This record gives sequence, C-alpha cells and structure tokens, in this order.
Amino acid sequence: MKKNRLFFKELRFRQLRALVELSRQKTFSGMAAVLRLSVVSAWRQVRSLEEEFGVQLVVADGQQVALTEDGRTLVEMAQPLVESFVSLRSVFADRNSKTPRKLTVAAPAGVLSDALPEPVTRYRRKFPHVELRLMDRPSRAAISAVLAGEAEIAIAGLSKNDQLSPVLSARPLTRYPIHLLCPTDHVLATVKRITVKRIAQYPLILSSEDTSDRAQVDLTFAQAGVLEQLNVAISATRLPLITGYVALGFGVALLAPGMAKPPKARRGRTTIIWRDVSNLFGHEDLVLLQRKGRFELPHVKAFRELVEAAYRDGAPALREKIPSAAEK
Repeated sequence: MKKNRLFFKELRFRQLRALVELSRQKTFSGMAAVLRLSVVSAWRQVRSLEEEFGVQLVVADGQQVALTEDGRTLVEMAQPLVESFVSLRSVFADRNSKTPRKLTVAAPAGVLSDALPEPVTRYRRKFPHVELRLMDRPSRAAISAVLAGEAEIAIAGLSKNDQLSPVLSARPLTRYPIHLLCPTDHVLATVKRITVKRIAQYPLILSSEDTSDRAQVDLTFAQAGVLEQLNVAISATRLPLITGYVALGFGVALLAPGMAKPPKARRGRTTIIWRDVSNLFGHEDLVLLQRKGRFELPHVKAFRELVEAAYRDGAPALREKIPSAAEK
C-alpha cells in the first residue's frame, strides 16, 4: 500500500497535462506559456514522469522537443483523461446551471452564409438562452480556433494532404469537387481536353492561401511542376468577388464552390461557365471538428446534430457523400 500511495502522490494530473501540452507545442517554452509555468517548472513536470515510469519520454534537439515512442504511447493514453478533467468544471457548472451557456462556432464565410442560417435559426428557437457566437474564419484559421480553445466547433474544409492534430475529432459533412470557372467565350470553356499545364498558362483567380481548396490546387500544380510559373492575379475568399472578376475576363478561377451543382452559363448573357476538374485537382472534404476527450455539453451536441442533419438532408443542395475509408 505504501508504494501505491507514493505513486499517486508523485504522479499528479499536472504532470500528465504538461506532457500532453508539450506534445502539441513542441517546445518547453511554448508548453510553459500555455500552462503559465516557468520553463524550469515545465521541464521538471516531464522529468518527474520519466523518473516515475523509468523511461525516456522526450528528446530535445535545440529548442524543439520530440516524443519518444514511449512518450507517444503515454500521451495517447493520458490525453482523454486530461481533456475530460480540464472540461470537468464547465460540465459541472452547466449541469447545475451556474454559468451562462455559450457556444462559439468557427467556419468559412461561405458555410456561414449558405449552410448555417437554417440550423442556426432552429437552434436559437430551441436554446434562446445560449450565447451563440459565429466566427468568420477560413478553414485553417477555424481549425486553429478550436485548438486554441476559442471555439467549441469548427466547420472546415480539408485537402488531400491535410493532417489533423490528434487532439481533434472530425465528422464528415460533404465533399466539394474542384471546379474551373471561366468566361463563356474563353478557350477553356469549350476545349474538350483540359490539362493542369494548360490551365497554368492563364492568369489565375484563386482562393486565399489559408483555405483548403487553395492547398489542394497548389499541390496539384506543384506535382505538375508548374507552381512557380503561375500568374496568380487575385487571391480571395468571397465567391461573388471571384466570379465577378472571372466574368470581367481578369483570369480563370479554380476553387471548390461550396455547392454540389454550380450554375451553368445562360445563353444570351455575359456570364461564366463552371467545369468540374476534380479528375485533375481532386476534392475538398468539409468536416465538423471538435476536441477529443471532452464531455460534449447538451447545448453543443444539439448544435452539432442540427448541422449534421442540414447537410444530410441536403442543405444548399449538398448531397455528395464523402466515401468511407474503405472506399477511398
């Protein structure tokens, strides 16, 4: 019994939390800043774990710190416990109605304007006392907001090569094929065979660099060896801005439009045409993101389920299902 009492005395929650946070920040100074510790104290928290378990958990390379295999194993085991413990106070307060209920959702402008109005309206009717806050953020900034604790939910696009932080869970919502937008009288509007290198010859209007569809487009151009040759005339996040300049002949655009079936060009009008080029540039997957391991408060769960239902039932005609891991 003496040994067990000694174990629990020395193996404290703050030490496990320090290791988990170190796995995210990659430096002792970064971990210390998040946990409001001195760097020396932060270092001692991890070293005490190493002494307790009798293994090396981290390897330092200058300022950067990497986990050993034992360190990764311990983080994987401890992370759900840490997340649950961190959220315990807010869960208890929520159950006892001692704090105002709040919910912050981060998502790109297109999602906020097209897909969320209906679920938001339903949510506000059902939970009128919840302080709901919506943050207009490009996909990568939306993900960062959840990681930083600024939002409980993020709705974000992921490109093929994006790697999510292991602390996040992702629920698939829909998939957007990458499209080429060009004026109806442009050569690319009617040419039968389009190639990546041929598109690269023209001025381009692309999404901003912090969006996932831009990452997918840049990756494809890089694989074709033409990324450094591109003439990017405009980088933008707003679809009306992009389509407006395409119609003016300022360039051709490549983006995931946020709709399953973009509008087609109409005869007799100066407008643009949409061409599905996902065979060349792939897709953008839209997902709902939350922190793993934390208790999901009832008012947060309700919002998530409304959003999932909206996409499942065809919110803004988005009905293309993301393939399962077995189908990919």
